[in-house]
Amino acid sequence: MSNYSFSDEAMQDLDEICEYIARSNPKAASNIFDRIRQKCKLVANFPNMGKSYKNLAPNLRGFVFKDYLILYYPKEGGIDVVHIVSGYQDLESLFPDSNDE
Repeated sequence: MSNYSFSDEAMQDLDEICEYIARSNPKAASNIFDRIRQKCKLVANFPNMGKSYKNLAPNLRGFVFKDYLILYYPKEGGIDVVHIVSGYQDLESLFPDSNDE
């Protein structure tokens, strides 16, 4: 069985997303939290199905869920989620070492 884990940064991202949504709709915030977890569980079964973001970091992959980009690293038996961000965010700011190449 595949599994997924969230980095501290990904948990902070998810908390901020849910807190923002909860200001106007607590039920929607709970729903988005559950649906992101479900999607991560699905992707953990097929870790290489996400789009490659190797321009930001080696082996980095990601997939879109609603207005969010979920960035992760494939691992033996699943994925490690490292960030959950708005699709409009400057991704290079999350991986400052990406400009060193």
